[in-house]
This record gives sequence, C-alpha cells and structure tokens, in this order.
Amino acid sequence: MINKILLFGFILITTFGCAPSKPSEYLVVDENSKTVPDSIINNEAIAHYITDVLKTDKEKARAIYIWIAHNIKYDLDHSYSNTSYESSQDFIDEVLTKRKGVCQHYSELFHAMSKSAGLNSYLIGGYTRNSFGEISDEGHAWNGIEIDSSYYLIDVTWAAGYKFKDEYIHEFRDDYFIISPKEFIKNHMPFDPIWQFLDNPINNNEFISKDFSKLDVQGTFAFNDYIKKRKEGNELAQLEKSNKRIIENGIINNLIKKEVDRNILQITNRKYNLAIDTFNFGVKYFNLFINHKNRYFLDPELNDTQVKELIDNADNGIYAANELLNELSSSNCELNSLIMDTRNRMPHLISDLEREKNFVDLYLKE
Repeated sequence: MINKILLFGFILITTFGCAPSKPSEYLVVDENSKTVPDSIINNEAIAHYITDVLKTDKEKARAIYIWIAHNIKYDLDHSYSNTSYESSQDFIDEVLTKRKGVCQHYSELFHAMSKSAGLNSYLIGGYTRNSFGEISDEGHAWNGIEIDSSYYLIDVTWAAGYKFKDEYIHEFRDDYFIISPKEFIKNHMPFDPIWQFLDNPINNNEFISKDFSKLDVQGTFAFNDYIKKRKEGNELAQLEKSNKRIIENGIINNLIKKEVDRNILQITNRKYNLAIDTFNFGVKYFNLFINHKNRYFLDPELNDTQVKELIDNADNGIYAANELLNELSSSNCELNSLIMDTRNRMPHLISDLEREKNFVDLYLKE
C-alpha cells in the first residue's frame, strides 16, 4: 500500500510595531466579548456565545477579534520553532489549550470562529513592514473578511500586543480591525496579489520601495472573480494558479521564494496523491480480474461485458497513474523517493496487465 504524505504546516511570525490605540466604536460589543464562561472551551462554542445576540456581520467580526486579542498571548518562545502541523485544527486546538501562539494560530482561530459565526473570512499569508518602515525577514499571517459585499483586512496578532526589548507586551491596540485594502497594503504584503483586494494590485518591488501611486489608478484585476472561482474550483488547480500569480508578482526576497517552494511541494504532493488514488483504482480492478479468472469467471458467473469492464478499468487506472507519475519529481527527498519507488513498480505491473489484456482478447473471441 502506498501511503500519502501529509501536507506540511508552517508557522508565520511577525515583528511588532508600537501604535497608539484609537477609541472603540463598539463599547457594548467589546465589553461583552472579552470573556466567556470557563466551561466554554472550543472555538465553535466560543464563537456562538459571543456572537449569537449580535445582528450585523461587522459586530460579529468585532466580537471575535476582541475575544482573541484579549485572550491569546503571543508566544515568543514559539516564534522560531520548526514545528509542523497536519491541519488547521491542530493550530486551533493548540492555541485554545495554551492560550498563546504565533500569527498563524491567531489567524487560523479567527478564520475558524468567523466560519462558525457565518462570516466569510480568509486566511492570508505574506510579509510586512514594521513601524520603522523596515521589511521584516519573517513571514506573517492575517485575515481578510467580506462584510456587506466589501472586503476588509484584520490583523488580530498585532492588535493583541507587541514586542518591546525582547519581551511581549500583551496590550490591546485597536488599530487593525476592518482596515481598507488601500490602507492595509502600506504595511502588509500578501504573497498572492488577489488578497490585496485591489483592482490594481502593487507588485513586490513597489511595496518595498513604498511606491503606492497605483492606488489612485483604476485597474482591471478582477480579484473578486478569482476569489469566487477559488471557492468553486478544484483545489489543486487553484493552488497552481495562485503560485503562478505569486511568481508573476516578483520573487524578490527569500520569503517569497520559500512560499513558492512550499506551494510547489504541495502541488507535487497533491499530484502524487492523485496518482496513488488512480493507481489503487487500477490495481483494485486488476486484482478483481485475476480473482475471477482463477475461478474461470464462475461463482459468480461473469458475462463477456463484465470481464471486459474489469480489465478496462484496470487498464485505465494503471496507465493514467503511470502518466501522472512520469510527470512528477520533487526536491523533497522523502516525496521524491515515494514517487520513484512507485514509478519503478510500474513496468512489471504494466507487463502483467498487457499479458492479461491479450488473454481477454483471446477469451472473448472463443
């Protein structure tokens, strides 16, 4: 049996800048959202508790933002960890247990709680500029949100506190809630330009040089259409399209290169998994054919059409898998080893398959 490789999780971190807090416009929502009873511990229950009585999507997003920012501390000790995660739920379970995490934990939790509250939230990865105008050499994660058919950005990690002299100050700063795309792009650059939510997105060179002149020029980049297609389309195809957009926007630093390499690994991994599913489909029908052949196609008795269907399904699956595998290679040693091991099994299997196909041709002529 061929085992599938789990997609690798990764942690994004950020450098914090200090910014003055602005007065809250949601005093009642804020006060009611800072705490929940100790008995409520999972993300769905917390989200329902703090949003059920709220009427608007903006208030619900605000309640989730407030609860996370006040209850989750940034984990400086975890910042440079190489821990990998198998799923988004692993991030969520960990951060709710420890009540601390890095930006990926914050954004995953916001996304999950927003979904529980019926909001359209998006996970966004990229890099940032700190309060001194310097480009961070670490990746970061934040959220997009759709409210009343408009798109906004939220950074609950930066809202929760900041780093000062190698210490984390857990102090709420209300500067990162539903920010307009034109404002947010000045210090947050997503890897994939669709998450700028701009019809004339800036490229990486323009972001680094602070050239935001495009923001006043009408563009034709249909980010909304790309987002809709992303929801409807095949995940593998969407990942390939996303990586293409990232590459076209300029690979000008190591963070972008790492993101492209991660995506290539995931794309190859997904294609390998597809090849293995196809391979297993073909082998399943080949084994069924051999079992029936050993019983002379009796008990139960198979007619000619059923015999032909068995060998055709085996043929389709095995040859399709072989074609997929021949197109694959990876710089990841573990994945490449699996690809090569499976590919090396194919000639013998195809030889056996061709022998049985010839047998079926003769059998059906009798």
